[in-house]
Amino acid sequence: MFADKTLKRSGAQLPHPSGHSLPPCLRVAVILIVLTSALLGFGQAKPQPKHPAAPPARPAPPRAENKAGAAALELKTRYDALEAAKATGDPDAVISAGKRLAALALRQLGALRMLQNNFSSAVDAYKRSVDLEDIPEARLNLSAAALNAARPDDAISQTKILLVSEPGNPRLWYLQGKAQMAKEDYEGAAASFERSLKITPEVNTQYSLGYSLLKLKQKEKAEIVFREMLSAYGDKAIWHVVFAGAYRESKYPDDAIREFRRAIAMDPKASHAQFFLGLTLLEQNHWAQSDESMAAFRAAVKNDPKDYFANFYLGAGESELKEFAPSNQHLRVALSTHPEIPEIWLYLGLNQFQQQNYPEAKINLLKAVELIGADEARNNFQIRKAYIALGRMEFIAGNKEKADEYVRHAKDLQNKALANSAESIAETMAAGGMQHAAGVMPQVKIPTQAAPATTVDASAPGDPTSNASSMTAQEKQDAKQYETKLRAVLSSAFNDWGTSEARQGLYPQALEHFHEAEKWDTTTPGLMRNTGTAALKVGDIKEALRAFDAAVQVDSKDEAARARLALTLFRTDQYAEAVTQFDALGPAAASDPNLGYAWSYSLVRLNEGQKASVILNRITPQVQSAESLVSIGDLYSVLEDYEHAVAAYKKAIELDPAFPHARYKMGAALLRLDRPDAAIAPLREEIKITPNDPDVQYNLAYALLQTSQKQEALAMLQSVIDVHPEHAQAQYQMGKVLLDQGQMDEAVKHLEAAAKLDPSKDYIHYQLQTAYRKIGRKDDADRELALYRDIKEKKREKATVQPAERAQ
Repeated sequence: MFADKTLKRSGAQLPHPSGHSLPPCLRVAVILIVLTSALLGFGQAKPQPKHPAAPPARPAPPRAENKAGAAALELKTRYDALEAAKATGDPDAVISAGKRLAALALRQLGALRMLQNNFSSAVDAYKRSVDLEDIPEARLNLSAAALNAARPDDAISQTKILLVSEPGNPRLWYLQGKAQMAKEDYEGAAASFERSLKITPEVNTQYSLGYSLLKLKQKEKAEIVFREMLSAYGDKAIWHVVFAGAYRESKYPDDAIREFRRAIAMDPKASHAQFFLGLTLLEQNHWAQSDESMAAFRAAVKNDPKDYFANFYLGAGESELKEFAPSNQHLRVALSTHPEIPEIWLYLGLNQFQQQNYPEAKINLLKAVELIGADEARNNFQIRKAYIALGRMEFIAGNKEKADEYVRHAKDLQNKALANSAESIAETMAAGGMQHAAGVMPQVKIPTQAAPATTVDASAPGDPTSNASSMTAQEKQDAKQYETKLRAVLSSAFNDWGTSEARQGLYPQALEHFHEAEKWDTTTPGLMRNTGTAALKVGDIKEALRAFDAAVQVDSKDEAARARLALTLFRTDQYAEAVTQFDALGPAAASDPNLGYAWSYSLVRLNEGQKASVILNRITPQVQSAESLVSIGDLYSVLEDYEHAVAAYKKAIELDPAFPHARYKMGAALLRLDRPDAAIAPLREEIKITPNDPDVQYNLAYALLQTSQKQEALAMLQSVIDVHPEHAQAQYQMGKVLLDQGQMDEAVKHLEAAAKLDPSKDYIHYQLQTAYRKIGRKDDADRELALYRDIKEKKREKATVQPAERAQ
């Protein structure tokens, strides 16, 4: 029937990545997207300082606009190459150009994901890029993304491949060392950093080596590295902050405290130094506050009044000292930026409880319980303190049952906490109120961005693991627009790739690439239609329906997609849904014989015969296929429009005189028109084509009976019964003729056989009851008459192409 058209090359108009289509002045964020390769410094050594006491010198960066323009030009060049390949009609050339374009777009998308700190997606983009175009730049990008995505094994696998061809590249050794650090393989990391430093000394590599040596408990070697850094880059507060961070993370608290204090002495406002000094003092004192730690937290808040961590730890410490007013003030500052932290609500609630502000205390403590949820083990079941206070308040309010419920839960949590701590509920209960447990602070995890840097200069162009600083709102908008362009590029490239494969009959591969195109942009012209067509070719009807429906959603004017959707619905017997789509096509469907037939057939199945007839009348003159004309004739027959059915069968016979069953169906339609004399000729011709068809023989016998040629008719009926005793209509017609001739016993035999073979036909039971009654079998006659009436009441006889099924 409906022939699928050849997949057409997408007509997508790619928004050119040239200067005229991008914003006139790209902001830094968008420029960085297309400059990742340059920022990674692949294959380049970072210049060393000319003066040991000065920070490392940097070359003047190239103009960002020039870099962005070059990257955009490369993307445009590859896009134009794909367009040129499509113009040649060479599928291999299209596939090759499509791969190169997609590979570049994926690398730029990976850079965008890195900028957005979406490292897992960056890994996926770079991996696919390497699949399409295996170049060192892509593997280095992939390694850096994998490291940031906490997938160090993937990062190491890439650096090992690259080091085979570039063993003298210090950046690769550095990146491998960072990945080994992430796996806590500090011995391997130290070896990698030493290899990198032998090639080119560099500040981040030196620091990472010192850090790794501390983790290996080789403190003296680490200190030598740190002294070399101070000698080379100057004795500055920032160095002591990062050294302190390394000591702290390596469990050298005394050294960490010393370095934090040195940094503060050099610069009292050194980034986060006061806070981490206080935190380190707190850790050293087993999380119990001291005058020194409190002083450090106060200084941290003074330096940055809105800092969340400094305010929280200061507020918690003041709570222990019963300095409730300043404690509440600092806790509320912390709450303003992190309302999701349950410990803030807990400390506020406990403060208010001790101040006997029970309504506010209850609200805040219940909020802490809500936020903790199922994570009650957090901070050694510290939430038990909320339940104790809640129980006390309920007891004071006279709600003993509720109070007992809270206290029971608190005891249950206390029993669990005893495995980790010697603290008991008895220590927290006192007459008239509650006290905090012996000055123990909650151990809240410090996010990476708040910790002392583990990379000395995160913005250094030589550090492939560093990511850009936070983006402004405008930069985010620019990045979003650029991503839209990249998605259009990728979708178009994969769509063209799949189209070329489909033209070569490689439909499974084509479908795979159409799906990949869809992942990036479903609106690429022709894509979803291509997907549906390829799915049909591989026999995935469900996917074809999904894709064609999506194509229509994307472009309601895509008549080719809607037609294929309608036909696929028709072929899967979803007639109501098919009619909806055919109706939407309107005249376009009625002008196509294949579509019109499917539309008409669906309408017939929905009992909309009048509308089906109108469409059939429009398409029949256009049809020049015997097979299609016979199918149209069949539909006319179902609609009981036998005149049009005869005309359709006649035209089919003219086109193909030997077409099987065309004459038979024409004869049957003529019998329905009560023109048995006209039916005899085509039925006799049909017997010559299909001599052993019992239905053809039966219909000819019926036509002969209607034209009083009984002798030939009975002989033919007997012939059918002899070969096909299961033919119910032949048995019935023979029985009826014999009944008319008064041969009752023979008539009953044939009518009983007919009733047994086809008990659903009311007219058979009627003739059988007549025969029984004539031979005096009243009870049998009454039974058959009852069956006849019962069937007549339940359903009407359906018209079929078997004319003699009517009661005579």
